[in-house]
Amino acid sequence: MRPGWCSRPPGQNPTILANVWKLAREFVGIGALEREEPDWKFGTKTVIACQVSVQILVLLIVSLLSLIFLRRAVPFALKNPCGFPEVRWGWPERIFTSGLILFFLAMAFAAPNQKSGAIDMESLGVSLVLYAALVLLIIGFLVFRNYPVAKMFGLGVSGWNWRTIVGWLLMCLPLVYLVQSVSYALCSPDQSPQAIVDFLLKSNGWQNRAAVFGLAVLAAPVTEELIFRGCLYGILREALGRRIAILVSAIIFALIHGHLPSLPGLMVLAAGLALVYERCGSLWAPISMHAAFNALTILTAIFLPDLSK
Repeated sequence: MRPGWCSRPPGQNPTILANVWKLAREFVGIGALEREEPDWKFGTKTVIACQVSVQILVLLIVSLLSLIFLRRAVPFALKNPCGFPEVRWGWPERIFTSGLILFFLAMAFAAPNQKSGAIDMESLGVSLVLYAALVLLIIGFLVFRNYPVAKMFGLGVSGWNWRTIVGWLLMCLPLVYLVQSVSYALCSPDQSPQAIVDFLLKSNGWQNRAAVFGLAVLAAPVTEELIFRGCLYGILREALGRRIAILVSAIIFALIHGHLPSLPGLMVLAAGLALVYERCGSLWAPISMHAAFNALTILTAIFLPDLSK
């Protein structure tokens, strides 16, 4: 042992023992308590803690009210008051839909750690073209198979009941935000939001925001609802029943987004989209609700960026 290791107070000798002593003190919190910090930092932390506590309390209260309303709304929706499109799905449609789902899952798991730097205007343009191509592919396939596309998805004007859509959105939003907040808290504290939201937070030009808006509010809701509520949910509903179909389609819908902290919130949203589809009997209802949810997310990222973080 080198002389002097224990003869000098720890912290005054830059030795291994001094470093170990410092780390130990930091670990038990002594060093943090002895550091002098400006009073304004303590005040700021206290204010932030109070704000977060108030936000959580309000979110819990609103979520409880949402559950009270949903307790009556869900059974009523499952009674299909507006009728639900009855479709006989054949094996070619099931195989075709399974291929689309596998395609989305492959894209999600191929880039699980995609950051905002991987998203640019070119990739947004490619995504827009891809969504348009998928919609044309699905409609073309169903027409080729002699399915009446408008009738099989209830795409008449009567299915666009905006009061019902807004009501379901307001009932689902608090629960989505609550479970997503818990999920983010359980994951890494520095976990980034979804890549497209992170890109939007770091973008200032109106061109970028317009491209994100076009993708998230127009292209994505139409394409994803056509696939996940129109085809996947319809097939699962016919084979397994409504409740299992809602659960399975919600899990798959959440997985294709490839973002672990958002998984529970997206599952709640997907369940709400399936229920509003049952309630209105038209695919316009989940498309509109999906678009409204994405629009709120974009507006929050633009005007209240701290909430999106």
